[in-house]
Amino acid sequence: MGKITLKDIAAKTGYSISTISRSLSDNNRIPLETREEIKKIAKELNYTIDINARNLSKKSSNTIGVFMQDDFFKIPHSTFTNVFWSTLHEEIQLKKYEPALYLFKNTEDFKYKVSQLFNSGVIDGIIIFSKMLTNSEIEFLKEMKYPYSLLYYGPEKYSEEVFTADNYSAGKIITQYLLNRNLKSILTITTDMTPSFKMRTLGFKHALEENGMTFNENSIIKSSPSFENGVAIAHELYGKLGTIDAIFAQHDIWALGLIKGFNDLGVKIPDEVSIIGHDNLSFKNWFSPELTSFTIETKKICFDAIESLIEDKIYQRKKIPTSKTLGTLILGKSVK
Repeated sequence: MGKITLKDIAAKTGYSISTISRSLSDNNRIPLETREEIKKIAKELNYTIDINARNLSKKSSNTIGVFMQDDFFKIPHSTFTNVFWSTLHEEIQLKKYEPALYLFKNTEDFKYKVSQLFNSGVIDGIIIFSKMLTNSEIEFLKEMKYPYSLLYYGPEKYSEEVFTADNYSAGKIITQYLLNRNLKSILTITTDMTPSFKMRTLGFKHALEENGMTFNENSIIKSSPSFENGVAIAHELYGKLGTIDAIFAQHDIWALGLIKGFNDLGVKIPDEVSIIGHDNLSFKNWFSPELTSFTIETKKICFDAIESLIEDKIYQRKKIPTSKTLGTLILGKSVK
């Protein structure tokens, strides 16, 4: 039997070719039961979407959709998110495309919006900046042949597809910097919210072990990222300062809270305790002493994700390998 077409599926199911096409594109105007029935028959017939024919039949919209989960524009994510969105906006325009921002509440909302936008020809491809997506949503994108790039976050199964920062090396570099300054008793503040924090913690642990030090779980403080929690942790640690040389806060928002909390308590930073952060937030200069932090190379991460989307996924001209980009230590005055 030759290549299966929409006409063959229509003959098998009794539905019109337009209904078949919309169902295979997961168009929500077609009832879910009908879509599932048609997809099942298409699979049985070994039907595959001809992406080249689909791309030729559609005019380019010259627009790239940037999909972010809606709570990313709320504290504590908002500053970090705004940096990525402004960078994406600029870099997409430099590629002669128009950026369009779309927010989604949950994975069903994501799939619905993506389907609607692709099916109506509004976008040519998408960049996803979200820690919400699971393997199921990525497999949906692959099945529908929707061009996409994963930025900073992605489900573990597809971690090799994510353009992100080298958080493991960041954790090691920061810890080694403190050790090189003879600061041996180090605590780190982290969370299990994302793989990024887990990798920074792993880098912290390995740096200690590589320097012949025993890693102790008590050196990890877990908290949700907020300025208020940083202040609270400073007050909790106040009575232990004689035994603590430095604190590696894995998000600047904690570190700035620590500075505020210790300043209120009359603790001299860095003479009595050193503090180092991560993310190099722009408003860290509002605090004294100025925070030493680790910056993420946002521009390169965004550039690589956009380049991959356009050159590899949309036009299939060249393969762009995924990468983990190493950041830079930005020295302030909060480390002895």
